[in-house]
Amino acid sequence: MASILKENDDIILAEAYLYKDGALLYHAAFNSEEILLESNNEKKLKKTLVVKAIHNVLKKHYNVEPDYGILTGVRVIKILITAKNNSKSDDEINRILKDTYEIKNDKIKLLWEILKIESKYISAEQNTKNYNLYVSIPFCPSKCSYCSFTSFVNTKEDKINVYLKSLIYEIEKTIELALKKDMNLNTVYIGGGTPSVLNEAQIDLIFSSISKYYDLTKIKEVTFEAGRPDTLSREKLECLKRNNVSRISINPQTMNEKTLNLIGRSHTIDDVIQKYKLSKEIGFAINMDVILGLTGEDESDVRNTITEIVKLKPENITVHSLSYKKKSELMRETQEMSKDYDLMAKMHEIVNEKCQSSGYAPYYMYRQKNIKGNSENIGFTLPDRECIYNMIIIEELETILACGLGASSKILQDKVRHEPVRNFKSLEEYNSRIHEIINKKIELL
Repeated sequence: MASILKENDDIILAEAYLYKDGALLYHAAFNSEEILLESNNEKKLKKTLVVKAIHNVLKKHYNVEPDYGILTGVRVIKILITAKNNSKSDDEINRILKDTYEIKNDKIKLLWEILKIESKYISAEQNTKNYNLYVSIPFCPSKCSYCSFTSFVNTKEDKINVYLKSLIYEIEKTIELALKKDMNLNTVYIGGGTPSVLNEAQIDLIFSSISKYYDLTKIKEVTFEAGRPDTLSREKLECLKRNNVSRISINPQTMNEKTLNLIGRSHTIDDVIQKYKLSKEIGFAINMDVILGLTGEDESDVRNTITEIVKLKPENITVHSLSYKKKSELMRETQEMSKDYDLMAKMHEIVNEKCQSSGYAPYYMYRQKNIKGNSENIGFTLPDRECIYNMIIIEELETILACGLGASSKILQDKVRHEPVRNFKSLEEYNSRIHEIINKKIELL
């Protein structure tokens, strides 16, 4: 297969061919007069033409029509946001989505539904003045088979305490830098890993490093990922409440016991329900994560999962499509990345219907490489209960200042461009080279 670019009289032509044993099987061609883009970037135009030509040859060969057409990027809603910023009308944007990117109509409808909610949080004032603090706790009680995040299992307490010493230093220096630049703290997000593996004293230590500078009762949103019910107790949840955490995650991933055992989760469905009820009693808004496409699951398994979760009525439900990640145990064990287009479409249809009929609306979405069914990850929310941080990080609306091992800051430059600062993924390097991270943040801010 080859792609060729020709430029004649300001018209750019891209062609793709697929040969087998010297015989031409398929051919596709597109020129610059046939497509409409949301910007006047010639480099992007050429790339899009080439991708469309290759895509149309491959979809004929494999007899597959991906829901998101030629798109492989993570942030699909940014196409709409960018187009609107370039004064495109809704009709023009729909033509871009359908004709240029070849997105199917039901997915275009989904994108507009999400943008309707996200639009409340998109403003020039927020983009330039706000920042959001992310804190990474890279420890877990066990490693799930699908996970590739930087995390360490069954780490000894003394090693965690050494890490926390470096983390507290980075948090405080980062906040001091933000205050010096007159930035406003919008949200706080403690993620991982599994932050709830920490004990109460360690949790207090992290929040005291933030509350030295801010009254956390006045911060819009403070989230703590408490995803594993086997790490939760009444004492720990009350500790989080005392530290002004407003939102937590309790993530079953599935409500089918057999699957929990397969993916390496050391808790039961009953544990999920009991810890959920306890968290509600203490007074948290709750997000629950599920994953579609887990090994061995079919439509009936997904129907059971979403039915049981909707009964609990969490404020947010985040629906992930299984992604084959390079460093995961799942990827090491499998020889083939099954796409399961039809199965994944049916699973998403079941979840979407159940969520929307139960009062939930989609409020953010992103995609990943090697994702089953070439589909998406969608966050659903009850009215006015959406997670602000999730929308901000996915759409890159504001600066993210991230602290901790493996964390990645995204610092807003020139009102539209983000510059990353990626922290070390080794405990030893993070602890010994913390000053380099701080200096990089100083340089960009």
